[in-house]
Amino acid sequence: MKRLIEKLQSLQNASEPFVSQLAEISVQKTFNKGLLISTPDHSYPELYFIEEGLARGYFIFEGQENTSWILQSGFIFPTTSFFSFTHTNEYVNFLKDSSGYSISLSQWSELAKANPQFLMILLEIYEEHYREITQREQMLRIRHAETRFLYFQDRYPELINLPIHKILASLLAIESKYLFKIKRKYRR
Repeated sequence: MKRLIEKLQSLQNASEPFVSQLAEISVQKTFNKGLLISTPDHSYPELYFIEEGLARGYFIFEGQENTSWILQSGFIFPTTSFFSFTHTNEYVNFLKDSSGYSISLSQWSELAKANPQFLMILLEIYEEHYREITQREQMLRIRHAETRFLYFQDRYPELINLPIHKILASLLAIESKYLFKIKRKYRR
């Protein structure tokens, strides 16, 4: 729970009493490699926090998996919107055994009814998530594959050398064989 508490404490709107209450409603989870926690048709109204592990979001287009994001630690959002109940076409699965927590958004909502500060905390988490989406979108707009790789390597150095080459190639929108050449050129 250490990383979850540290993450919550790092938020501007989360003082100690709020962090403690959120920790109380957090349920410890183990996510086995290959586990699929969300699909376009089904998603629990849970906010997940990965303490340690590896997860990814992807969608299927023309029969091919396209990676949207990769995460070793941090929040994973439900693929069904909690507020509008709309669905996305995203799947969320684990690439290795992982540990973390789930926080029921229904319970969080109940806390927010008693104190709106909980909504500010959730809004801050969503805002951070939106910034990450924007960064990935900007990365994908970089036309030159090698420059896109360097952009990603600069922001996520811990992910570059993981044994997930095909998934990384999909995330960076670079053909697998070309990504091998680029990685070899910039090996540290």
